[in-house]
Amino acid sequence: MKVLYMKPDTTLYFKEEPKPVPAGGQVLIRMAYASICNFDIMMWKGTAAYPPDGRIGHEGSGVVEAVGSEVISFQPGDLVTILPSYGCGLCEDCRSKREEYCSNIHANTGLMTEYVLCDQRSVFLLPPGLGLREGCLTEPLMMAMEAVRKANLSDGANVVLMGCGAMGQIILKLVRRHPVGKLMVIEPDAEKRETALRFGADFALNPDSGNIVSEALLLSNGRGYDAVLEISGSQASAKQALHLAARGGSVVFFALYGMNFELNVNLFSLYWKDITITAVGVPSGVFPRALRIAPSLRLFEVITGMFPFDQAVDAFEAKARGGHAKVMLAFPGAAEGR
Repeated sequence: MKVLYMKPDTTLYFKEEPKPVPAGGQVLIRMAYASICNFDIMMWKGTAAYPPDGRIGHEGSGVVEAVGSEVISFQPGDLVTILPSYGCGLCEDCRSKREEYCSNIHANTGLMTEYVLCDQRSVFLLPPGLGLREGCLTEPLMMAMEAVRKANLSDGANVVLMGCGAMGQIILKLVRRHPVGKLMVIEPDAEKRETALRFGADFALNPDSGNIVSEALLLSNGRGYDAVLEISGSQASAKQALHLAARGGSVVFFALYGMNFELNVNLFSLYWKDITITAVGVPSGVFPRALRIAPSLRLFEVITGMFPFDQAVDAFEAKARGGHAKVMLAFPGAAEGR
């Protein structure tokens, strides 16, 4: 089987390896799709930690090929998606129902491979109405749901999303399900601004067109926004986020900004505004709920690039150029639309 690896110098290359054989509670999955996350791009650019084993990819879907002797919930031919990480179940945090903070986390972070061996605890059946392409996006949807939860949206809240790439678009779809007030998007790419308006944003502003903070505040009558979600990963945008928040509002830093970026905060302004600042880590217990709502979200709309697996390097280059929302890899035998 063909596996995509990253060298310590971040060069991507393919390696042929034997197809694994499942045993016990393991499930062997023939991958259908894997999508490229911005974190993958950051590793490739050297701005995030190198994966210890050189294998990459944590968003994927596929078809069960074979199962171990202790597996009873899956059988060959099942369409599935993969939870990228799960807790050990034994540490203090896991036993305190805080699995997301597990100190012995199990990770499935090598999904850019033709076949992958997973513990059955990390494998989930796709529900009716959810095909393999969209099922690949269950993990991004899970993260988007956590971001919206942390925004603590109230009825009539004015919301601003800073960035409208793949994650911004999924978050936008979720926010639009809430009875919010004005929904603003700030995004430099013209095509993505058009997408934001099509997905339900009331306004879509270009941050490069002038003083974006003043322009956005003017559209809120000077009050600011009850929820500010920074999704772009731009350090300049991160610095602007606190200035857009209304008194009593929340600022959610969803994106990643590199390992060494530090944000200066005026604590007196924070006191005066009484702002809640939070970030988004990988949650636990959300993946099943994401699968329940995914069929109704038309997630295929955020996919703007599809590359054969053997063109993975081209796919990374296309994603890194910034014009795409979600870029996906299609493996041999992947069935479009399934």
